[in-house]
Amino acid sequence: MYFTIPVRAIKSLGDVRSFARTKTLASFVSFTKVRASDLQCNFSTLTESFHCLKELNASVRGLKLSEEIFISPLLQRLLKALSCLENTVRRCPPTGDLMRYGNVMYRDWHEQMVSSAGGAEWLFQTLKFSVPTIFFLDLLGDILPKQNHIGVVGVADHEAIVTRVFSKYVSVTRRLQTLYRLEPAGSHGVWGLDDYYFLSFYWGASQLVHQDVIMPCSVHDDGLLKSKKHEYLYFSCISYIKKVKCGLLRETSPTLNDISSVLSWEKINDGLCRMYLVG
Repeated sequence: MYFTIPVRAIKSLGDVRSFARTKTLASFVSFTKVRASDLQCNFSTLTESFHCLKELNASVRGLKLSEEIFISPLLQRLLKALSCLENTVRRCPPTGDLMRYGNVMYRDWHEQMVSSAGGAEWLFQTLKFSVPTIFFLDLLGDILPKQNHIGVVGVADHEAIVTRVFSKYVSVTRRLQTLYRLEPAGSHGVWGLDDYYFLSFYWGASQLVHQDVIMPCSVHDDGLLKSKKHEYLYFSCISYIKKVKCGLLRETSPTLNDISSVLSWEKINDGLCRMYLVG
């Protein structure tokens, strides 16, 4: 099969509009059965959206991060690779210089990550496949800011993708963000849902659907946040925000604060799905 190493091609709004008419996007967005008209989307090709993300969402409904689940050998290798990459930060400690847009040692860490994967090929050997490794490297950023991405695996892996791989990925990227003081790319500031993540809230709300004790307003209970942040992605995200930002939630994250007044996690989950699709 002919294969070309992928390069970034979407660099402007015009590129986004062109991509919206491609078969590639049509295949990906055939996932959710959510009509474009419901999302007030201007692109006629977006007739259905993100079925994969919705299936992953359904797979973790009521599921804690600590529960025993099936983890395929492929995902076990991916988790091992993430752990290896997390450990490489020890070789690139941040400098003592305070900078507005992050520590310069992040560039060295990124260079070591890429050279280790391409040179020593330990990453290729760990994952035991080559083409997706290119996208795997892209998961952990570039020396240019970019959005987070995730890949797609089989249906049997859905629970582990969210509660193990995605959860680990978020943990690794948080360490990079705090260690190297990385600024978010494309953030809406205080009016955005979050500077770095969205799916953590979407899938995290699904984990909490049908909860009778932990309600949306529970995000204001610091004791509950501390005890549940290792079980639920949503609580983990709120705890992280409170750790890295000074002030009350209504001051640092007014959108999340408003969401906390919604009466059910199911409504929050549905609303976040629509917000993700139009955002």
